[in-house]
Amino acid sequence: MSLESPAFARAKIQAPRLRPGLVERPRLEAALGRALVQQRVTLLQAPAGFGKTAALTRQLRQLPDGSALAWVSADEDDDVQRFLACLTAALEPFGLPWRVAPQALATLVQAERGLRRAADEIANVLAAAEVPHGLIVIDDVHRLADPQVLMLLEALVERLQPPWGLVLASRSEPDLSLARLRASDELAEFRQVDLRFDEQEVEALMAQAGYAAGRDRAAELLQRTDGWAVGLRLSLATLAAPLQGRATAQLQARRHLFDYLASEVLSQMPGELRDFLLRSSVLPELTAARCARLLQLPLASASRLLGELERRGLFVSALDDAELTLRLHDLVRDFLDDEFERRYPDELPVLLRRAAEDEPDLVRAVGWLARAGDWNEAARRMEEQGASLVGFGGISSLSHLLALFPQAQMASRPEMLLLRALVAFMKFEFETMRDSSVAAAREFERLGQPDRAVWANVMVGLAMESTGQVAQSAAHLAALPVAGLDAQVRALTAFSQAWAEFGNGRAENAPRYFETMLQVLEEKPDVALWSQVFFHSILTGVPGMRPLLERFDEGAMRLVRDVPCQLRAGVFNSKAWLAIGRGELQAAYEWSQKADEDTRWIGSQRSVLTETLMSRAMIEAVHGRSEAAWSAHAALMSDMQAAPPSNRLTHNYELVFTGARIAWLLGELDQLPRWEAELRAVKNSMEWPLAELDRQVCAGMLAASRGEYAEAARLLRTVALAPERSNFFIGGQSLWMLADVLARSGALDEAAEILRPWLDDGLAGRDVGAAILAGAEVLKRVLDQRWGSRMTPAQLGLVRRLADTLLRARAPERAKSVARPSLAPAANAAAISAGADYGLTERELEVLSRIAAGESNKLIARALDLSPFTVKRHVANILDKLAVSSRGQAAAAWRDLNN
Repeated sequence: MSLESPAFARAKIQAPRLRPGLVERPRLEAALGRALVQQRVTLLQAPAGFGKTAALTRQLRQLPDGSALAWVSADEDDDVQRFLACLTAALEPFGLPWRVAPQALATLVQAERGLRRAADEIANVLAAAEVPHGLIVIDDVHRLADPQVLMLLEALVERLQPPWGLVLASRSEPDLSLARLRASDELAEFRQVDLRFDEQEVEALMAQAGYAAGRDRAAELLQRTDGWAVGLRLSLATLAAPLQGRATAQLQARRHLFDYLASEVLSQMPGELRDFLLRSSVLPELTAARCARLLQLPLASASRLLGELERRGLFVSALDDAELTLRLHDLVRDFLDDEFERRYPDELPVLLRRAAEDEPDLVRAVGWLARAGDWNEAARRMEEQGASLVGFGGISSLSHLLALFPQAQMASRPEMLLLRALVAFMKFEFETMRDSSVAAAREFERLGQPDRAVWANVMVGLAMESTGQVAQSAAHLAALPVAGLDAQVRALTAFSQAWAEFGNGRAENAPRYFETMLQVLEEKPDVALWSQVFFHSILTGVPGMRPLLERFDEGAMRLVRDVPCQLRAGVFNSKAWLAIGRGELQAAYEWSQKADEDTRWIGSQRSVLTETLMSRAMIEAVHGRSEAAWSAHAALMSDMQAAPPSNRLTHNYELVFTGARIAWLLGELDQLPRWEAELRAVKNSMEWPLAELDRQVCAGMLAASRGEYAEAARLLRTVALAPERSNFFIGGQSLWMLADVLARSGALDEAAEILRPWLDDGLAGRDVGAAILAGAEVLKRVLDQRWGSRMTPAQLGLVRRLADTLLRARAPERAKSVARPSLAPAANAAAISAGADYGLTERELEVLSRIAAGESNKLIARALDLSPFTVKRHVANILDKLAVSSRGQAAAAWRDLNN
């Protein structure tokens, strides 16, 4: 699924076209017009057919010039992710300065407090929009079945600021805090009593329809319909035919009245038009092309019949679109649906299947196929397109579609079971992932598809690694016959084996499997395949990994280029740690910032958030930024607490140990007892064997901080003198801490013997990140020792350079500020220099200059040959780096830079 392509029908975000011939309703229109301009929330709530949409459509045309209007028609299958996709697409024309990818909001809402965070993002970007007035209109709110959508709207209402307002049209009162809005006079309400026609309006309607509008006749019609707009129109359409003694009682219930009159109108239609309307009613929106394909008519015939429906105007509203598009009134569609199923029950499944054939919206298509009982085709569409929903915020929609399938249908469809396993993997629900993959493998074997069974078993092995079976996972994966299978199977197998070896404390084997994976990936430069194996920075420091990581990162960047995604965020994290390994701390910080920016832009998916926050916390600590380091670590711990139990139990120890490493780097040694105790407390049977190594090092840190040098040396020695086995240079860091405590206790000969091989490797160009993570205090103490001939000048020179690098990185940052408060055709030298001070790249300066010149994102994209998505990302970066919130403020900052 393209990041730019909506996964829903565009008609959902198109406001209905103003129908010609509507009678004026001055009382209603004046009140509604005031509300739309002045109130935070406007609610139109009445039963179907009371003219909510018509009244709203007419009044929206009277909004002040330059007003922004975002329209969303709600549907029953709109979960919160799909709703957000519609809303952000409806807001797209207004060039809003998003700080996260609009498409990523669907992912963001799945995180802890995600609904409020998404509401914050929307409210903030609306507040920064440079429009005189703006409205978000949600039509048919009563259709919303996902309570999270209403919770999102509730949170958005709390945050919405002028000049924006929210308009809700619904048959029933939405589950929002309306009482609070009423009390604060921030709610305008238009209910049935306000929307129904009065006698003068009925007279005008009759006159327009060509009937004598006597007051008695108007009063009689008003009494019979209670001012119900649809009832009035239908009654006027049947006035020419006498009611022939039909009992008034039959007409008293509005739905009964509607059904009866609708059937009268339907029966009086020409047969061709009636059949066209009945059969095409399976579609929510009607166009000539779609109706022609559905009903297998000539395009000219479908166009003629559609035009006749629009002319009659009883059952449809026309949407604003280049192609004539009609939307059936929902009550009419319900009636037609019942009538069609009653008259032609055998045709309904045929038309539903045909409607699904060219429906780009997978949610609609699978829903129709499920209703038709065509599980084979529904499964085929899911297998063909379902994985495309995974990449960017479609997990909830996929879960909804998978839930449509009866268990018996799922159990016999291994591809669907694999899809469910994939969804579970992206949600870190590892038990579900494992169970679904096991069932898929069993079913593939039964169907005689051993290659696909192997693929399912690879997923089983990957799930085992995070459900307390990492030792069994290694044996399980090693037994799979993957040679000769497709690239996806071989690449993911090697990836899983690398992690199984690492998790089991055999990190020296990880490079072999990682290289096998890399060879397969390089044979198949497919970004979707590379994206499944994107997290790898934790392997930094393992002997032999540096050239493989550099190779992976280079290949991945050729594929993703300038598109923010989880693969690119993973590469940036890797580059940050490779820079630490080289002792390039400023570069590490900049790569970490880029990873953080991409992670936020794609909605802080847990699949990349854990890696990014862990890296960011450690690198902030390296630079001595205590508040920033602990803030990132708190976010890391908070997200883990919201994770499913299997993920939390398997990996919580890593995050707790990271807290101890941060405390050590910052010299906040009074924090160590807390982290050492918590690391012991979180011990459980599901965690990786590496956890005991981390506990040993943490206890060694605590002993060293207390001056218990012999105990510290005992705890650190095993880890320090073994090959690197854990993440981020922990073995090498232990070596430096061991040398430090030995030297402090007077064992200089042993300390020097430990350090010399490491220093010689460093002088030869190997990784020096371990010394960086040992911290400035350790390096200073090592330099202060009287080594005599135990160390060469070159070895001590390397220690001094590393200590100086750390001290420079920890120096206070130069303060930066930018005046908030005109056109510059290009950057002058001063602007380029000042822009660099704010971290603006050359490309961002180009984009900023065009923002200052008043160009829209689309114009900038065209001028610089960039995708609109990339331009949005540049705009977000510019606003963040300049610490401004709108394009206008950015333009003002640009002018200051040039001055």
